[in-house]
Amino acid sequence: MVTPQDETRAYAGVSLPVGEPVTLVIDDERFFGWVAPASQAHSLACVTIEFKRGFTRVQELIPVENIQRLRDYVYAHPEVRRRSTALEA
Repeated sequence: MVTPQDETRAYAGVSLPVGEPVTLVIDDERFFGWVAPASQAHSLACVTIEFKRGFTRVQELIPVENIQRLRDYVYAHPEVRRRSTALEA
């Protein structure tokens, strides 16, 4: 079984364009967000990600190895797709 850390490590060093939907884990909680415009000013080691924590929208500088593209996460976890399509029906 692939752990979230293994999945995100595969994307280290990949450039993430502004607005790219991503997922990340902070303190064992998964968040969904996107690459914020401020990320272009930082090094390739960290990217500014914007996401919601509870009802608050936050931006945090996240190490690239802790970020995974949302499309890749959904592809690796088909149960997420099934759950979202069941909610839409």
